[in-house]
Amino acid sequence: MKRLMLIGITVAALAGVAAAAPVSVEIATEPGLNVTAPQKWLQLFAEIGQTGVRIRGMRAGERPRLEELGGSRRVVGVLTRRGDLLLPGGKFRQRDRAALADYFDRVAKDGAEGVEAPRGRFDLTEKQFRTAYDALSEPLGFATKDQPPRAVVERVRDRLPIALEIDRAAERTLNNAGPLAEDLEPLTVGAALAVMLARDGLALTPEHPRGGEVRLRVAVAGDVADSWPVGYDPPASPRETAPVLFEFLSVEVEGFTLTEALDAITPRLGGLPVYWDHASIAEAGVDPASTQVRFERKRTYYKRLIDKLVFQARLKSRLRVDEAGTAFLWIGR
Repeated sequence: MKRLMLIGITVAALAGVAAAAPVSVEIATEPGLNVTAPQKWLQLFAEIGQTGVRIRGMRAGERPRLEELGGSRRVVGVLTRRGDLLLPGGKFRQRDRAALADYFDRVAKDGAEGVEAPRGRFDLTEKQFRTAYDALSEPLGFATKDQPPRAVVERVRDRLPIALEIDRAAERTLNNAGPLAEDLEPLTVGAALAVMLARDGLALTPEHPRGGEVRLRVAVAGDVADSWPVGYDPPASPRETAPVLFEFLSVEVEGFTLTEALDAITPRLGGLPVYWDHASIAEAGVDPASTQVRFERKRTYYKRLIDKLVFQARLKSRLRVDEAGTAFLWIGR
């Protein structure tokens, strides 16, 4: 049964990859161009497999453009008198053979978006990033305490509107990972997966394979250039984001470990979730379950109390919000 499911996923992924569209090329030359330049560019185009290139004189006011022609595309470029080739979204010289070949591959597979749309984090366009962000902004919607991470990932994958793939190394880690000690249900899918995967040195990253659709990938953290964040800095002040953290109380802590102290405090935070960055804590050689903490009897507010306690273990508490604006505390290095 599992084999059949994996085959189905593979076929669906392949079916989502668009066929490359034929690309024709016209090059308009500026007056004053060296007479040997057009022939050199034609040779370069032939070397990268771009044949049937037409070179002509430049018309008044002409600029580089990319035209969609039904099932094909046409790129109109400008060859300047200095020998630079201006294309929509790119500028090339004759030494840029590999970059030029890559450019036309992107045009064939992704059209104008592949070469003209600005790219941001994860090397995604704004439209592509929004697709991933919207998918990861949905509520997780189920309890995770005592659940194996692999089961959580599979349950999320069944509900996502975009594909989620797991690298082989990450799959081995997930299969061997112990059950979760925390309930991630209050969070969005994005924040929940980021918290959960970080514990075992894994990461979630969105990507857009050329000619395909936006998808998510679970990988070993060191194998990806960037990973989906564990929440974001709140857009409002901490007091506005989590007022409960600034409620006063009279308190004394003595004879408790850090884990015990926070377990006693958390139920008093009005439902504000508290999560541990297990990976960074372990890397620092800190064990919250054995680190003794204390706080002299005084009147203070919850955020200061928590900060004072975690500081004794050389840790910090950070107020974060998930994709839906839900606040939580993230404790780590």
